[in-house]
Amino acid sequence: HPYEFRIQQLRGIERLVRENSDELSAAIQKDLGQGPMFCEAFDLSHVVSRTRYAQSQLRGWMAARRERTPFPVNLYLPIHSNVTPNPRGVALLMIPWNMPVQLTLNPLTEALAAGNVCVLKMSERSVHCTKLLTKLLIGGEYVDPRVVRVVNGGAEEATELLKQRFDVISYTGGEQVGRIVAQAAARHLTPILLELGGKNPVFVTKNAHIPSAALRVAWGKVTANTGQMCICPDYVLVDESVKKEFVDELCKVMDNMYPISSYSNNGEDRGDVGKMISAEHARRVVDLVDSTCEVIYGGRHHDVEDRFVAPTIVEATADSTVMREEIFGPVLAIVPVPDVEGAIQFVNEHFTSRAAHPLVMYIFSRSRKEQQRIMSCVPSGSCAINETIKQVANYHLPFGGVGASGMGAYNGRHGFRFFSHYWGTMTSGNTSTYRWDPSVWLITPPFNNWKLLTFRLMGKVHLLVDKLKSIIPVAKAVIPIALASACFRNPNILDALLELNLKTVLNWISQRI
Repeated sequence: HPYEFRIQQLRGIERLVRENSDELSAAIQKDLGQGPMFCEAFDLSHVVSRTRYAQSQLRGWMAARRERTPFPVNLYLPIHSNVTPNPRGVALLMIPWNMPVQLTLNPLTEALAAGNVCVLKMSERSVHCTKLLTKLLIGGEYVDPRVVRVVNGGAEEATELLKQRFDVISYTGGEQVGRIVAQAAARHLTPILLELGGKNPVFVTKNAHIPSAALRVAWGKVTANTGQMCICPDYVLVDESVKKEFVDELCKVMDNMYPISSYSNNGEDRGDVGKMISAEHARRVVDLVDSTCEVIYGGRHHDVEDRFVAPTIVEATADSTVMREEIFGPVLAIVPVPDVEGAIQFVNEHFTSRAAHPLVMYIFSRSRKEQQRIMSCVPSGSCAINETIKQVANYHLPFGGVGASGMGAYNGRHGFRFFSHYWGTMTSGNTSTYRWDPSVWLITPPFNNWKLLTFRLMGKVHLLVDKLKSIIPVAKAVIPIALASACFRNPNILDALLELNLKTVLNWISQRI
């Protein structure tokens, strides 16, 4: 699709959110029990900012990029090499229920920006958001229905979709279904992006600013969709020397930010603590807290039938039930460790060794050495230091998993790249057939030792050129200094250079000799 058509679709998605923000917020509130602030700050505003960014950058993203042509290909002068992004074709976007608006419209924006035709499969669990988005997307008012189609339904419909051949598939969700999607894509050799989540560790070292760490961990666990985000902190590896201070601060922050009055099943419904997507999911989260861990905060005021799980903090070990799978709820596990090395060993022994790499890890430390040590020893999809959650809102950074937490990356330009096939083209303006033309003589039979020797010598030319290029930055700095020094010691040479008088320069040199 041409630039004008693509930009029209992106503007349509921006208008969709702006003109229907109240209805979208109401749908999110019905599905997830979240208030207006969450809907605006965590969901809708992200879509608007990304679509506006994509609009501002689209022409540059679509542009062909000139590349160098190396030896011996460049014998055929003149010759030009370019890389051009082309649409992959028909894209299947499989959307989860936990951030139903953002995780529908953000990948759709990137796929349409790349010029693809999109088939959306939204979650049947976020009933109200799916119904509203379906109406808005297929109506033709905001996006062209020829390039966006919606298929709704449950597992049966998803299974039937995966039997079809697509040119690219994007799936966000759990690891178990992700493996099914990957197997289905493999049957057609379809490129795939998997964003699967995992148990995201938080490292709190003895050099951390404890009040700051407690505030940001609590906020990232509860405010971030009541723990129902794949980037939420899952468990905290805290240095034993600061464990008590950290837990005390964490409990204090929980009381301040999420008092019982803000619980959506008790007192005024302010939406500061949202709901689980379903009663079944609420029961699963509550059942993770059993006798294998010790409750140190909360653990009460649950209302499973009303889909509400109260913020809870537990102290756990590697064998605790809460450590066996991604929590995906407002339960935070605290695991004491002796030091940074002990924390690294814990993650690598229980998770990294079986490729269960986290989608994100969080490090709270003011020591650059500790930060680098953890990042170099623990593989993860991405990392945030002294902060939680916010790194994914930076659309200049790639977002994606590694190992069991996913493959591929998207976000802004990185999403455009994933949904594009970068097509390499080379154009030669040399049509010579003259036998003594070097580009013809050197690489066409009959071959002999002279041709081989010439080929080897010419192959070393580009190595020499690369070495010369490497010293250019040094020369740019050294030559002016050397020239200034010479002019300071011999003022006459400056006059000669300014006059550009060859005779004067030669006279000056002869006098010195």
